[in-house]
Amino acid sequence: MTYASIEASPADGRPYFLYQFVEGEQVWRFTSRAEAWTSAGGGGETITWEPTAVAHGDVVQTSEIERGRLELTWPLSHPFARRFLAPMGNAPVTLTIFRGHEQVLDETVAHWKGRVVGAEVEGARILLSCESVFSTLRRTGVRAKYQRLCRHALYGRGCGLDIALHWQSGSLTAVAGNAVTIPEVAQHPDGWYRGGVLRCGPALGFITGHAGHMLTLSRPMPELAVSLADPETDPVTGDPLPVHVDIAPGCDLRAATCAAKFGNLLNFGGFPEIPGRNPLGGGSIV
Repeated sequence: MTYASIEASPADGRPYFLYQFVEGEQVWRFTSRAEAWTSAGGGGETITWEPTAVAHGDVVQTSEIERGRLELTWPLSHPFARRFLAPMGNAPVTLTIFRGHEQVLDETVAHWKGRVVGAEVEGARILLSCESVFSTLRRTGVRAKYQRLCRHALYGRGCGLDIALHWQSGSLTAVAGNAVTIPEVAQHPDGWYRGGVLRCGPALGFITGHAGHMLTLSRPMPELAVSLADPETDPVTGDPLPVHVDIAPGCDLRAATCAAKFGNLLNFGGFPEIPGRNPLGGGSIV
């Protein structure tokens, strides 16, 4: 019995799926099966696929880019899915879905391939939005936008700033939803960290507000509350140690901020001298 013969059968199919995510050199593998599954990889090594409560929608073959997207559903508590609730890095995360049947566990086919483009929370679920690799090929290439504000993402490829050189350490003292208290941030004027990043271990959070010693995040980070509730202790005294987090300053995408705050005006991606009136609008410019 082969995959092709079972796939052609109207009643014998018992499909399962394997989900492989790749980001640079990191690889994560999950399966929809109830138990862990192993397969043979290149070079004779054994590959383990972690059983996870993950599912995806119907795969649609269409010429419309938006309809070619695929949505994966994860439990809200799943640590891998939660990483996409933070700002995504520059490296794309590709997804390959393999399909097999329980009767022939050693034979699978590539069912779908694309990349993760976003995530959102819906009730007790996390929905990962993915686009097909063919949708990417059909899309018109992104071109530079003619705008006053910088078009580059802070610490991204066009910006050129290395976030590793801008991390600043702080002590977390309180967490209330998406509001966190870090005394060290009060050393800078309000708004200094707005648009920046907060890091707690591997978890990242996007900072949307900064006033005094308070930071507001785009979403709550459960990792912060856990670290504060169960801090590490001093091995000698047994006293709880401060919970340290890293914070990187933000940018309002203006040329003056780029020059004064980061000294990065050569990489500024905006056009601040755009005239207020459109010379091609049909009205007199005299």
